[in-house]
Amino acid sequence: MSIARVRIAAYGDSLVEGWGLAPADALPAQLEAELIRSGMNARVLNFGVSGETAPEGLLRLPEVLEAMPQAAILEFGANDCYQGVPVEETEKALADMLHGLLGAGVAVLLAGWRTREDLFSQYQDDPALAGMIPLAPPFFNAEYVRRFNEIHPALAKRFGLPLIPHILDPLAPQQDGQPYFFQADGVHPSAAGTRVLAGVLAQALRPLLA
Repeated sequence: MSIARVRIAAYGDSLVEGWGLAPADALPAQLEAELIRSGMNARVLNFGVSGETAPEGLLRLPEVLEAMPQAAILEFGANDCYQGVPVEETEKALADMLHGLLGAGVAVLLAGWRTREDLFSQYQDDPALAGMIPLAPPFFNAEYVRRFNEIHPALAKRFGLPLIPHILDPLAPQQDGQPYFFQADGVHPSAAGTRVLAGVLAQALRPLLA
């Protein structure tokens, strides 16, 4: 008897879509391969769009639900803080996405984003990265950083969801100051980086899919 294929929606921004990578090296493809290697009949659908904020991603929720996934990885936040989207707008959009997914019976793994006060200043004068890292948006200050960094943990607690606090955390301890797991901008994972993330996400997803 064949086992039904599990459909997983990878729903997010450029970190999901695979900015700068071949489709086979993007996170959804790497995650699918990792799950299949572990014996799971899985299909990971790429619902990532580079540059999107959470309010923009919310507009695509009907498309995600139409695919009828059994589980979803929800990952938005990086562009919100880069663009200085008000914290309330980001939180509401994520909550609306969660209501929609959970209401449709989709199990959700929440992948967060953590920002910091020095996120922009260290790159402003580096001509090699001109245009790749934006300057700090208006009102980006310590209070914004504090409130922004509370969004994902608060939503995970509110909805009772498993949480990866910062989607890039699995790469930090392994790079030892070297950019091997990242592309030139220091934000988007390289192909090697997405393989590491795929392993972490697969482990976090298995309890949801059991």
